[in-house]
Amino acid sequence: MLGFNIVLDRAKNGNQPSMMKLYDLCCDAVFNASYRIVLNAQDAEEITQDAVLKAFDNLDSFRGSERDFVALVKTIAINKSIDMFRRRRKDPFYEEIDNTADQIEDEDDDFEDFPIEKIKETLNNLPDGYRLTITLRLIDGMEFADIAEKMGIKESSVRSQYARGLEKLRSTVTAQFNEIPHH
Repeated sequence: MLGFNIVLDRAKNGNQPSMMKLYDLCCDAVFNASYRIVLNAQDAEEITQDAVLKAFDNLDSFRGSERDFVALVKTIAINKSIDMFRRRRKDPFYEEIDNTADQIEDEDDDFEDFPIEKIKETLNNLPDGYRLTITLRLIDGMEFADIAEKMGIKESSVRSQYARGLEKLRSTVTAQFNEIPHH
């Protein structure tokens, strides 16, 4: 593949094959980030396309690396995914918690001993508030304050949902793992 800057310059000039290369460069990561939030492949695909198109609309002002481009498109997709998620929810999915949640620290959780597919399955079956907070924080690396702002809730609620969600994830995966006969 041509160097990223050459592909980018050509895409800025409307070169369709170069635009397709930029799309191919980021589509998997962007789709996966969106899917983890909306849990629907068709919606995630639509969001991915919309995010790439929005990035293309501002391509002339983009100054960055390949990594920066993927991060930009992923951020756009995450924001669109959160918006879609919030529009589709009729009831609040975050519970307001007392201020003791401010003391909750981000933990380095170690799930290395468990099969990744079991972790994914369990995560997808958690209540929405837990699942979304863990996904945005642990997988997408967002700060608690940013999650709170995007979701329109208190940071203490995000921290509580995250801590409680991790505990629920850990206990469920551990219980399921202990049920599997080991040799």
